[in-house]
Amino acid sequence: MTDIVRPFSRRLFLSLAVPMALAPSLAFGASPAESYVTKIGNGVIVAARNNSVAQFRSLLRANADIAAIAIYSLGPYRKSLTGDVKAEYYSLVENYIAKVFQQNAKKLAGQALEVKDTKDAGDSVLVRSILNFGGGNGVPVTWRLVKRGGGYRIFDVNVDGIWLASTQKTNFVSVLKKNNGKMSALLDYLRQ
Repeated sequence: MTDIVRPFSRRLFLSLAVPMALAPSLAFGASPAESYVTKIGNGVIVAARNNSVAQFRSLLRANADIAAIAIYSLGPYRKSLTGDVKAEYYSLVENYIAKVFQQNAKKLAGQALEVKDTKDAGDSVLVRSILNFGGGNGVPVTWRLVKRGGGYRIFDVNVDGIWLASTQKTNFVSVLKKNNGKMSALLDYLRQ
């Protein structure tokens, strides 16, 4: 009887102990949002090192929720966006953001992006990270991700305390306000 109990108790112990032993390593693994930010962050670093508008634009097209960012950036003027200019506006916003990143390429060409943690923000997920430059120098970067199509899309990025979509919204609303809400004026501004 003892010979039968020992193999059974060993199997029971292994079936309980092995998953518990592995659980801590699984708990400390990167979340899907953190893995996504690591991938995108490394892409941003490469595009910044290459000082490439095209690479930034490609990253945006594949990973950002351009439509949501573009609509948000209109503020109270969002109803001014008509179907006949929507596609052009979205394309111009994508290009505008890519140029902003390219103009700040030197500030973004770090050595590595280190993800710190993730926080659920209700309608989005915030992923805190540090863009490391070596020698103990780093810039805090927080990514606001929205869930789209079973994955994530970038909605906003906070670099060193400045939310980029909010800054863009301020700029776009200012242009619209100065021009009596005329969407054509904003399109001209974005074409520059």
